[in-house]
Amino acid sequence: MNKKLAFFLSLSITILLAGDYYFFTAKETRNFEQVVVGRVIDGDTLELEDGRVVRLLNINTPEKKEFGYFEALAFLQEYENSTIELEVTGTEKYGRLLGRVYAPDYLNLEIVRRGLGHTLLVTDADLEAFDKAQKEAIEAGEGIWENSPDYGCLTGEINKKEEYVRLERRCDVNINGWTIKDETTRKYTLGDTDASSFYLYSDKGTNTREARYWGRGSVWNNDRDSIFIRDAQDGLVFYDSYGY
Repeated sequence: MNKKLAFFLSLSITILLAGDYYFFTAKETRNFEQVVVGRVIDGDTLELEDGRVVRLLNINTPEKKEFGYFEALAFLQEYENSTIELEVTGTEKYGRLLGRVYAPDYLNLEIVRRGLGHTLLVTDADLEAFDKAQKEAIEAGEGIWENSPDYGCLTGEINKKEEYVRLERRCDVNINGWTIKDETTRKYTLGDTDASSFYLYSDKGTNTREARYWGRGSVWNNDRDSIFIRDAQDGLVFYDSYGY
């Protein structure tokens, strides 16, 4: 074997070994641990046997009294007293751990796939998988994606910079009691108006025929967020998102 060929073979082996070393060490640095679920608090929060509370990363499930709450709760309760694999990614503002949960399926993703919850501030690493899972749930009309008989009768276009939503009525329906929500728990309840189009501003102000004020200061994230419009029976009237 000539020296040049030997050199290239040696270099190739070194690169392969270095790549394998990087892959395995990178995988090993992820913080996985075996834990036991003590109890389920709600559809996206659980308490471990050791007392730590975990908020599932990337998702949000319905709150109490909201459509789909009990279904999401029941799904997660199936894992009470079970051993799961937890990857902790940080701590949120309420002191709860943020994490990915595997049993062995990736439960955070499974909740979205089944329409038991929706995406919330999805990390870049999970973006493609969660976007695909949610689109499949929407297309199937699963769980929280069950359409209202008035689906499409009220649409919304978000201006995330100016913090308002332009709403357009496309049917002659009474929208009193319909709700508008972002990806978090922030929710605004509409009163009826005869205007064919009007605005919902995030800031404070005095309601008029063509303007409504949420009074939150700011609602819409600049990177990614979603808008949900539901009728008074929680049927989905309109959904849109950006950043996914």
